[in-house]
Amino acid sequence: MNAPVVDPMPWYSDNTLRSGTSPAASANSSAPKAAGTAALARAQFTSAVQDREPTDKVSKLLNDKNRIYFFTEIKDAPNQKITHRWEHNGKVVHEMGFDAGSNRWRVFSNKTLDPRQTGEWKVSVVDEAGGTLGASTFTYEAASAAPAQPAAAQPAAAQPVTPAR
Repeated sequence: MNAPVVDPMPWYSDNTLRSGTSPAASANSSAPKAAGTAALARAQFTSAVQDREPTDKVSKLLNDKNRIYFFTEIKDAPNQKITHRWEHNGKVVHEMGFDAGSNRWRVFSNKTLDPRQTGEWKVSVVDEAGGTLGASTFTYEAASAAPAQPAAAQPAAAQPVTPAR
């Protein structure tokens, strides 16, 4: 698992975005909400994240590609710990936690896949109380063999010539 990319702006961290807030506004935010009030607004696998948004939605990935991202938008969870729990064929293989910093928090994690790790992949979004806010899956499949090259054109077999009468 690759470490999250840190946004160069000081009020962003760990691939997260505080919607419309500044460092000063965050410092003066209201008291944290109780665990269990968080809501999952969006969650999806994507091949890339650009301008803090997913570029596409992936449900199947061929193993000739080895990087996938999981994007989420969490609402109503300021100052709560949220976790992306990555599973392969039902076995937990990685957990990435982050602290939601405002009422709207976008974050993504990514995974570099081994081409031999085909099968079902799942990421569950878990709140700090251990409750699952939602989950998404994608299938990692073996890329099919290269298409066979068409056979070279063979000259037509010679037909016996019947003499004209």
